[in-house]
Amino acid sequence: MPTNLETVQFTFSDVTGHEYTDSESLGASGQVIAAETAIKSFEIGFEGNDRELMSEKIQTDADVHGDTISVNLEALFRDASGHIDDPYGGNVEVLVITENE
Repeated sequence: MPTNLETVQFTFSDVTGHEYTDSESLGASGQVIAAETAIKSFEIGFEGNDRELMSEKIQTDADVHGDTISVNLEALFRDASGHIDDPYGGNVEVLVITENE
């Protein structure tokens, strides 16, 4: 069974007040048996002034729908105030590993 590697790029900016979520679809040649994701690279930061960082979250996963893979991303960048009120943005590159029939 062939294994395929692809990358998906997520770019976002001016996110404030909530966690960033997005999904990208990939087409595959043939039926996909399984798909996994890994973070290949990322750069996330506050837009504007520097702030003391409290927490950062980056999470990826994949859902298989026949010959299509939905690559999902959740990202959060929060300062020391504990609120998600400061604009943030960045780039996350996700590696998608699939096993096809």
